[in-house]
Amino acid sequence: MRGVKLFISIFLISITVNLFISSGIAISDELLLIRIDGTIDAGYSDLVNRRLSKVLPGQPVLIVLKTNGGYLKPTQDIVYAIVNSPGNVTVYIPPGGYAYSAGAYIAISSDILAMAPGSVIGSAEPRDLTGGSDPKVVNAMAEWIASLAEARGRNVSAAESMVRENQDFTASEAYRYGIADILAQDISQLLKILGWDGYNIVEVKRDTRSQLLSLLSNPLLAGILLDLAAILILVELIHPTYIGFIVAVTLLVLSFLGLGYLGADATAIVLLLLGISAIIMETWVGEGELATAGAILSAIGIVMLYRSEHFIWTFNYRLFVFGGLVIIVSLVGFLGFYLHKIKEVIMRGKSPLDLDVLIGKTGVVKEEIRPGKMGVVLVESDLWSAVSDEEIGVGEKIEVVGIEGVILKVRRIKTRS
Repeated sequence: MRGVKLFISIFLISITVNLFISSGIAISDELLLIRIDGTIDAGYSDLVNRRLSKVLPGQPVLIVLKTNGGYLKPTQDIVYAIVNSPGNVTVYIPPGGYAYSAGAYIAISSDILAMAPGSVIGSAEPRDLTGGSDPKVVNAMAEWIASLAEARGRNVSAAESMVRENQDFTASEAYRYGIADILAQDISQLLKILGWDGYNIVEVKRDTRSQLLSLLSNPLLAGILLDLAAILILVELIHPTYIGFIVAVTLLVLSFLGLGYLGADATAIVLLLLGISAIIMETWVGEGELATAGAILSAIGIVMLYRSEHFIWTFNYRLFVFGGLVIIVSLVGFLGFYLHKIKEVIMRGKSPLDLDVLIGKTGVVKEEIRPGKMGVVLVESDLWSAVSDEEIGVGEKIEVVGIEGVILKVRRIKTRS
């Protein structure tokens, strides 16, 4: 009973601690500093949303932004968090930094936009996976950034040109055309200009949760994890180790978590499952063709995960697609080949660990065998303990005639004179 009470107490304390942590009690004299340095994805979206939802009214927040862009949905979520935050959110593009594509929308949505000499903002036209642009999507995004600029009192036509014409602006140009509000050499100068230099700066680091979501929200990785999980489960059914099953279930959960963040449609999931099924069937039927078909179907399924996603990202789309497909087909093809080898074992009707397969094999005596005394033999490149009804000397050839546990029963192979 005492142990139960202790467990309940620890459980309640842990819940209380987690509630305080999740509530994120803010202190009025703190300045929250968030760095976004990389692709705008689910990880950064989760991090920014969690932090901005906990700030106090009027609390200063500084987002230091450097990005080539990212995915549309996370960008929308970050912009929504900034616009609806009770805090005073300033976005700063540091010296040599850039806010391309998704970064431009985030920057325009801020209460105050500051840029350093040598920084740039722009090139915000949305693209699909092939690198093409849909006029409807472009028009919608242009109106969105124009609306954000208007709400913040910024140059609407200049903001809109970043989407419709992929226009870029240097820091001085952005300031001159009414996009940026402040030019500052560094963060220290910016804080003095804003009157925030007296605040206690609390820098938000990327935590494990944010980094994990960045990984799992990548369609390429989510699809590969699903394939690996299915194949590991199959291997466990053939040769149980339990550890492999735990790993497989873990990969499966992580994959579904990633697919959930991606909002995967039914077509993509069906293609992934068909690909996995084809690879699994290779274990029983086929001579490699099913593994190949499975690899191709899996690759198409993963590409389909991107279908509903539009990128606001400055990168080589075609190279990305080609490289991803090569990785997928190569990896899944290798796993299919591995399963084909398992199939060969199944067709022989033997488990890889079935010692009966050694019966009839020949070997060489490495340690003398006598009736009633165990010796050592080399069979199939492994050393085995062995017994025999006859005396067999070192170097003589033997044949395995039986198995007793893990001990081989052998007989001498008589050589012709």
